[in-house]
Amino acid sequence: MRRRTLVLATSLAGAFALASAAAASNGGVAPVPPVSPNGQRITDAYWVILGITGAVFVIVEATLLTFVIRYRRRGRPKYQEGDQIAGDRNVEIAWTAVPVLLLAAVVAFVFYQLPGIKNVPPASASGGPLDITVEGHQFYWLFKYPSGRESINNLFVPVNRVVSLTIVSADVAHSFWVPAFGGKTDAIPGRTNHTWFQAQKAGVYRIRCAEFCGILHTNMQGSVHVGATAAPVSGLGKAAFEGVCASCHGLAGQGLIGPAIATSPTLQDPKALRALVHDGKGLMPPVGDTWDDRLTNALIAYVQQRFGGSGGG
Repeated sequence: MRRRTLVLATSLAGAFALASAAAASNGGVAPVPPVSPNGQRITDAYWVILGITGAVFVIVEATLLTFVIRYRRRGRPKYQEGDQIAGDRNVEIAWTAVPVLLLAAVVAFVFYQLPGIKNVPPASASGGPLDITVEGHQFYWLFKYPSGRESINNLFVPVNRVVSLTIVSADVAHSFWVPAFGGKTDAIPGRTNHTWFQAQKAGVYRIRCAEFCGILHTNMQGSVHVGATAAPVSGLGKAAFEGVCASCHGLAGQGLIGPAIATSPTLQDPKALRALVHDGKGLMPPVGDTWDDRLTNALIAYVQQRFGGSGGG
């Protein structure tokens, strides 16, 4: 009885530990509720696989505990062999064939779902996909729209419009992931990857970088604004400063992992600031090496206005 109690207590403790870990990571074992068709397919595959593997786990563990209790030593001398039980061919065939069939079912279901996850839906009466380029940088996301507009860390898209993303990297490997929209897509230097989504509900959805990309990896976040309009050019400079410069130098230019810049004369020298942003200097990486003049000029105008009283020159 004491051993049975110990086995039961150990099993319950393990189950509670696993449940606590799952709850601490994302609030439970369930994925984020999907709002895009491809995200729904990924969630469907998740639940099918979880259901099958969970059922197998319960059956195997229940059988194991049953055999541990049923065939325990029961006071038999330590070195005396237990009863020898002959094998059962039917049982052996079953425990070989059933896992094969279960794995085949999982593989078949996943391959059935893959086209709807990967392939961009065909053009509809409302028009073709909205093509947007996503550039991963240390440590921000730059979005380029067909109209020539740009935004940093905030992606603006309409409701129910298919959005086709071309994903690239300007420096190191990143991974673009919006949990509510589907799977992760790598941003790899020298390579172009593609993904898509169709947000079916207005709202704001979090963007994460799912690939360790450097010291500020955890700060490389953003949002998809579904049903909102992209910020005008007048707000682009502020977005560039807060999304790019402030991540290293602080929102007030007070310095974080990078030096304080609030009183730097470089902020009031358009030529020097442009060169610094595009080419970098010392430990400062070329954070804007892919920027066009519109984005660079917007940043220069913003920092000159904001720090004009403290930079001098």
